[in-house]
Amino acid sequence: DKIMAITITNPNTQVRLPSQYSMTSVILSTTLHKTELDISQLVVDINIFESVLGDVLSGNITIRDTENYISTFPICGYETVSLQFSARTEDKRDSFSVSFRVYSITNVIEITGGGKTYRLELISPEFLTTSEMLVSRAFQSQTVSQIVNTLWKDTIQSEKPLKIEETSGLLDVVIPSWKPLNTLKWLCSRAMSVDREGANYFFYETLDGFSFVSLETLVADIDDTEIITYYYGTRDMPSRTGGPTPTAAYTVTDIQVDSSFDLIQNLSLGMYSNTMIEHDIVKREYRINKFDYEKSFDKYEHLEDWSFLHGDDDTFKEVYDTRKFLVSSSRDSSKKERTLQARVSQLQQINTYKITLTLPGNIATRAGDVVYLYYPAKSSDGVEDHLMSGHYLVLSVKNNMSMTSHQTTIEIVKDSYFKEIPIRG
Repeated sequence: DKIMAITITNPNTQVRLPSQYSMTSVILSTTLHKTELDISQLVVDINIFESVLGDVLSGNITIRDTENYISTFPICGYETVSLQFSARTEDKRDSFSVSFRVYSITNVIEITGGGKTYRLELISPEFLTTSEMLVSRAFQSQTVSQIVNTLWKDTIQSEKPLKIEETSGLLDVVIPSWKPLNTLKWLCSRAMSVDREGANYFFYETLDGFSFVSLETLVADIDDTEIITYYYGTRDMPSRTGGPTPTAAYTVTDIQVDSSFDLIQNLSLGMYSNTMIEHDIVKREYRINKFDYEKSFDKYEHLEDWSFLHGDDDTFKEVYDTRKFLVSSSRDSSKKERTLQARVSQLQQINTYKITLTLPGNIATRAGDVVYLYYPAKSSDGVEDHLMSGHYLVLSVKNNMSMTSHQTTIEIVKDSYFKEIPIRG
């Protein structure tokens, strides 16, 4: 194995943390011939991306090629890259293997003295294979989860695992020549959980496989003994669960607040409240359904107990006209009023507070995980910041690995406050 030392400097504690991970192999193969090429010694760096809002894994590899493999192998769009890594960590998910298809070569730069550097752009094989397919099929009186399972087995036919959360309600639908992944994304907007009130499903891939699950399942039943706590801006890292004192591996090396709140956007997109007018052309009737964020907050699962609305200010309460929907009534028993209105609000809720953390490399972190950010208040020791601290959902993960370092960047979001915002008289 090719052992790579990782040295991470924590700017707050000045602790230097040595760690190691092993790049077992990076194998390039092609359908043009049977020769395989181990390019691990040519790798400058590797990036692997996963996101709850994406369909599949993607990535890129920067290569320093002094043997002109780009022409002699050649690399021309028929290639598969198979990666195998392991890491010496305390986490259970301490190794992985994954395969990508090469779909493009970018950033080709000639090297003085011979050779060149270039970047192989990577995508999950399922994306390319399903891009050639169209789904034209009718489904009658089936749940969304049943339809997803059928499409996965009959059309996509991937060997990767798929976790499907069971849905309620029956759907009559004709898929009109859509690509399979686009179909699954559309089904997310029609899915309702059996066990949860919300209507916000995601279809995405991580290093563990594919998932078709609801937002509420991702954030429900949080067990702090099972999740990672990341610490920022503090020399002391108290254990939140009574366990061993956290090490520098769990410190945040850099933090960027991408968004905190945008009242105008929240209003215009219908997060606080919205109205749906449902028209039944057969019965010549219409129904008005109103969604209220504050009144419905306790009906849905959240990361924390306190909503984004607080105090006696009524500016954002019961403003139903800020966004309206007009839909046609049908025999669809999945009840659009539950899926559409709640989904619109929930999607905007997780877009309200968005933070990017740069961390010591951790291949165990996945999109869809829940983590805790410990962010101390500046005024006193041992007190956490009301706005910044708390549980967050990992929206996306980027692992950057090179011969000398491993860095993980995660985008985290939250839909509530972990403490009530203090109101001073």
